[in-house]
Amino acid sequence: MARLTNTAPNRVLAVDTMVVNEEPLLALLNLETDDGAVELAINRTMAELIVDQLLTLLGYDEEE
Repeated sequence: MARLTNTAPNRVLAVDTMVVNEEPLLALLNLETDDGAVELAINRTMAELIVDQLLTLLGYDEEE
């Protein structure tokens, strides 16, 4: 994990997705930030990893 510097981290202001391909699943994840848009191509595996990390952040445990 990257270390934070003395500067404030970039904030996410909005999130949007657009499916590019259905099989295999490929989408664009667009994050609007303080510094502008960040567009990422993600597949199903990466989407599942992001969801897992966000659920962990929110305190959900899928094993319960």
